[in-house]
Amino acid sequence: MTRKVVIFMILIFMVPMLITNAPNYSLVTNASAADACNGDIEPPLWNQTVARSALVPHYNYYDMYWGFGDYDDDDDKMGRSHESKQYPAEAREPTELNPEEGWMYQNWDSGSQLQPLTSNHHTTMLVGNDSIGALRVNLSAQHRTTVCISLQSLNETDNDYSADVYLMTTSEYERYTELYYSYHSQNSFYWDIAESLSEISPEWRSMDFTGWRTYRDAHQYESVNQINFALNLDGPESYTPIFGSEQWQNFYIVIDTWDNNHDSDSPAPGVVTAADVTIITTERSFILPNYTVALVFLLMMIGVAIFPFILNARYMKSGLEQPETMPNNGLVPSLERPAELPPMNPNEPDIEEKSYPELEPSRDT
Repeated sequence: MTRKVVIFMILIFMVPMLITNAPNYSLVTNASAADACNGDIEPPLWNQTVARSALVPHYNYYDMYWGFGDYDDDDDKMGRSHESKQYPAEAREPTELNPEEGWMYQNWDSGSQLQPLTSNHHTTMLVGNDSIGALRVNLSAQHRTTVCISLQSLNETDNDYSADVYLMTTSEYERYTELYYSYHSQNSFYWDIAESLSEISPEWRSMDFTGWRTYRDAHQYESVNQINFALNLDGPESYTPIFGSEQWQNFYIVIDTWDNNHDSDSPAPGVVTAADVTIITTERSFILPNYTVALVFLLMMIGVAIFPFILNARYMKSGLEQPETMPNNGLVPSLERPAELPPMNPNEPDIEEKSYPELEPSRDT
């Protein structure tokens, strides 16, 4: 391996370090996504390409069916009353800070299948205080999706306004809603456990039954008022559980205005939030198969494993290879090989013709 090759490989490995440490630059940047926030905008086809849902503090979906306090003592036997009305255990009326309509939070888990998102859309959501506003979409693996979100308080000018933005799949959003409903329930033991485990490390979150994650554990943008991000899917987002059939995963673009159990999230702002959401899709010209990443890393690991053996083999053979023509510049004499003298320069006299006065005996003696 020559010196130029070694220097070139060192520079290749050092380029990401130099770029990351550069001033005013970060690998996690939204500059590329910001450039793609423009395009031909079409109105969303509600419940066909985009669906709207919400979670509000005055409506608790779980308390309607699993609420406590509706047990009767019948013949000294505790049991659930069959005449109990199916209303939330903690009934509250919406206020002027809750602009969501009833269909948004009463049917948030409707399983209507959406068309793959292949067009550009823009919409404005009004998210109440201590609430959640979400857009459900079916992202296409054949398109690059860029989401641009701008948040501001409605009818108020607040320079310090901020909220949280998350991207989740269906299963992740369901765990997220469980925590929200537990927090707004009379029986919040589930919230207490989740709050105590808020500092759990990311590598252990998947094993935490109280935890919730965003998509790829990366798309969470907390305490922001403007954010742009892009997403490329490796393939259709679906998974098959151990017991059951394949389950398709939609995506939820979540605007969070409540104080969840994350330590770095923004608290409830106390105002109505106006969220401008723009979704831009760009068709991908070339898509590598999923197995290419594993194949590249496999070849790299094999190369790293066999390189020491190749280097050692070349080193061991370097002293055994004899050149075809022996140089005539003289060899070290040994018992098996007589001494060889180099050829004489034709311009110099032979050794017999040379005279060495210092070696000749003195005539006086």
